Amino acid sequence: MKRMAAWIALVALATGCASNSASIGSKPLLSIDPAAVEGTWALTDERNQTFNVILREDGSATSTWSRGMDGAKGEQGGWSIRDGVLFVRWTDGWLDTIRVGRFGFEKFSYEPSDRDSDTPSSFGQAVKIGDDSAKWVGVWRTQSVGAGTKDEDLFVCLSSDGAAVKSIDAINSGCWQQQPMGLAIYWSDGWFTLLTQDGDTVTGKSWAPGADRAGAPTGTSNWLEVVE
Repeated sequence: MKRMAAWIALVALATGCASNSASIGSKPLLSIDPAAVEGTWALTDERNQTFNVILREDGSATSTWSRGMDGAKGEQGGWSIRDGVLFVRWTDGWLDTIRVGRFGFEKFSYEPSDRDSDTPSSFGQAVKIGDDSAKWVGVWRTQSVGAGTKDEDLFVCLSSDGAAVKSIDAINSGCWQQQPMGLAIYWSDGWFTLLTQDGDTVTGKSWAPGADRAGAPTGTSNWLEVVE
């Protein structure tokens, strides 16, 4: 894992959502360079479950946290730096912050009603992920190839801990791993998906439960990363 190029402290409130006199956390240790922030972070929620936050150069943010009302669609939001500090705000009103603690980077989250308080709604560690590990992490959109849901929009969250969640089917969890030919997703309901990439094009081949994985796939579809 790459070593961080800068320290980060987050102590800002989302603009317009709370009084300017309110503060979260302590005074920042250093002004943060946007280049040190951009990329993929691994965080934990109040249940100590890993999810990821992808921060992009254009200020947009995507989260693989799939326990919200949008499920496998994850969360969308934006990040910005003000007065040398960073905050990530989500469309549901939550605010995620990352700061430097005694033992490394720490994440503090505030629900909308707690933004004017120094007490976070949840907290945990924050780790920056290297580019190679982050290649497949994020929220993806494709079309279902299942008989009962064929051509319906299908969203898939892939987290850095190997967890996979999809928006279709009652049993919607699984796990993924990188393989020489691409990315393999083993779904708990018996489906199997293999992703391959050719340039900017990502193709998913899926086999239904019980299908011969050495034979023709049950269906093939294009996969697009959700970026906003």
